[in-house]
Amino acid sequence: MSTSPTKILLIEDNPGDARLIQCMLEQLQEPVYLLTWVDNLTDGITHLQSQSTDVLLLDLGLPESSGLATLLTVFERVPAVPTLVVLSGLSDEDIAVQAVQSGAQDYLVKGHVDSALLVRAIRYSMERSQAKQALRQANDDLERRVLERTAELAATIDALHIEISERQQAEERIRYMAHHDALTGLPNRELLEDRITQAIAYAHRNRSQVAVLFIGLNYFKYINDSLGHKSGDSFLQLVAARLQASLREGDSLARSGGAEFALCLPLLSGAGDAALAAQRVLDVLGQTVLVDGNELHASASIGISLYPGDGTDVHILMRAADTAMNHAKVRGRGNYEFFTPALNQAAQQRLALENQLRQALAKGEFVMHYQPQVDMGNGAILSCEALLRWHLPGAEPVSCPDFIWIAEETDLILPLGEWILREACRQLKQWQDAGYSQLRVAVNLSARQFYQPHFCERIAAILEETGLSASSLELEITESLLLQRSDDVLDILNRLCRMGIQLTLDDFGTGYSSLAYLQRFPIQVLKIDQSFVRGIGQDRNATALVTAIIAMAHGLDLKVVAEGVETTQQIDFLLSRGCPDAQGFYFSKAVAAEVFIGLLNP
Repeated sequence: MSTSPTKILLIEDNPGDARLIQCMLEQLQEPVYLLTWVDNLTDGITHLQSQSTDVLLLDLGLPESSGLATLLTVFERVPAVPTLVVLSGLSDEDIAVQAVQSGAQDYLVKGHVDSALLVRAIRYSMERSQAKQALRQANDDLERRVLERTAELAATIDALHIEISERQQAEERIRYMAHHDALTGLPNRELLEDRITQAIAYAHRNRSQVAVLFIGLNYFKYINDSLGHKSGDSFLQLVAARLQASLREGDSLARSGGAEFALCLPLLSGAGDAALAAQRVLDVLGQTVLVDGNELHASASIGISLYPGDGTDVHILMRAADTAMNHAKVRGRGNYEFFTPALNQAAQQRLALENQLRQALAKGEFVMHYQPQVDMGNGAILSCEALLRWHLPGAEPVSCPDFIWIAEETDLILPLGEWILREACRQLKQWQDAGYSQLRVAVNLSARQFYQPHFCERIAAILEETGLSASSLELEITESLLLQRSDDVLDILNRLCRMGIQLTLDDFGTGYSSLAYLQRFPIQVLKIDQSFVRGIGQDRNATALVTAIIAMAHGLDLKVVAEGVETTQQIDFLLSRGCPDAQGFYFSKAVAAEVFIGLLNP
């Protein structure tokens, strides 16, 4: 059964901020959001008065009205205003509290918002608004019924008692809905905050401690993308049940949103108790979960904050636990991390970098550099690897490893990855049209890109748009990607292969190298990781490993390419072992397109 799109009105006078909001919503496949943008309050109020709207995203810094006056004007002119979420450039807690007290459902600070936070804020704001509306409607209906019954049956007291009981039960149900997650039945974030506050008060009186754990499920998006949201919901329900069953008496578990849970542990004697609880959660989630006949493995990253050491306020403790959880994800996932002041500084730097990257994409500050792949026998350039660079004004381009990890942690990797692919195909087509018809280009893929819905169709659309033939495109994937949901991976790789795209296994030897998946998946090229090439003639194990990889590739009828070639000794060794293709600083570093064309015309 189809679901109508959520109609969103954005009143925002900054076109750049409006485009960022639109980009965040367009990245989502489900649910569907229909965004209307106006740049002034007058047009926004006219739209609200004449058009059906589910959610209003309101900037408080408009030219014709600013601050809380903007909010009050909206409520005055449109009494039946829909769910309202405030957008502001000011991180001012007092203004945020006043905005919510005035009728807003949430308060978001520009520059601190990513697509996941925006969608979560919209969804929970709508749920709160609907719950409040349901409560008001229920109260109105019950009041009417009580009055009617009282007028009709003024002499029978028993019937009045029944009505009162029904009213109490209805109010109790609505209160439950307002404070619990509809999917898992667990307390929601609002109720969790209340319970943490109570735990802090008790700990203060008894001089004990409280731990707050934020539990983020890893790779949950892949489950939704491959198996669908129904299976994803079932997975979350099973995980919630397992976590609930593992609690001690007095512990409080909540679903804080999406694929994240939170845990409040009162009466702790020390950090060791929190560490034991975190490890218990990891052990519970490490067990196989069976959903619709599929064996799924839950994994989590956990952040821990402690009262009173990390803060004496519920919001500070929750923010600290969230910061520690994000650090646990960066550190490798499947582990727990305690909050430290250094993590807070790192979180601020991470947030600043994320915001800079989003602005860089909007401003066109990203450029592509190209490193040649060379036939070492005759020096001919066969192909080039497209590598992303961030070109800040007045500074040298920043290489991809310095910032790409933050894009991988957010939804930014999806529009950025699509831009990289389109730009690399466009540039290669331009070179081919200039006479270099045999030249190819290789583009690296992230797992997030690979698993997004309709990935193969997106590739085909870019090839058609740029006019590049599929046989000229190489897609480089990592070994770790092949280990995730192998049936899905095999289907996607086979589709790409049938399109004529060459598939390359990058950094071979650094992960879980296996003959089994080399035989199962339609891989055509192995790229020997530069750490092994660097050890040729210097490290006995590295030299032997490079020899074995080349021999294995020949045995499987795979092409092999050496990365990171820098010396004539390495070249001589590779040629003697039957590996003629390589790239590395010996030939050229990655260079801008206008420099690369010069390499083609030595």
